[in-house]
Amino acid sequence: MILDKRQRNNSFIFQAIIIIVFGVLGYSSVAQQVENTDAEQDYWSNLYQSTIRYTVMLAENPFDLDVYFDSTGSVSTNLEYQGSWWVKGDTGEQLFCYKITSSQREPSLLSECFPLILMNNPRIGARWPSKFDQNIMYMAVVVEGRP
Repeated sequence: MILDKRQRNNSFIFQAIIIIVFGVLGYSSVAQQVENTDAEQDYWSNLYQSTIRYTVMLAENPFDLDVYFDSTGSVSTNLEYQGSWWVKGDTGEQLFCYKITSSQREPSLLSECFPLILMNNPRIGARWPSKFDQNIMYMAVVVEGRP
C-alpha cells in the first residue's frame, strides 16, 4: 500500500515535471523568436501590457474588439475570438502575423500579417486604419492596460 502511494506520487511528480518542461520550451521558443526581431524591445513589453482595440468595420454591424497579445504566442479577446501570433521572415523583412477565430461570431476568422519594422513601439493612444486579410477594414488604437 505504501509502495503504491509512492509510485503514484512519483508518477504525479514526473507528469508535473514534463508539463513544466514543455511549458518552458514553448515559452522560450516564443521568447527566442522575438529576441532577434526587427522591433524595438519596448514594442514587446508594450504589446504584452496594453490592449489593442479594433473597431471592425462591418457595414451591417461594426463592433469593437479588444485584443490581448500574450508573451507565449497566444491571443485572447474580450469577445469570443481566440488565436495565436508569430513572427516570420528574415531580418529587415519580418512580418508580425496573427489569426483569431470564433465559432460563435461572424466573421469567424480575422487574420493579418504586417511588416514588424513599421510597428517599432505602439505608443498608448496610437491609431491606425488597416484591413484584415479577409478584406474587412478596421480602425485600431492602443489602449493602456488590460482588464
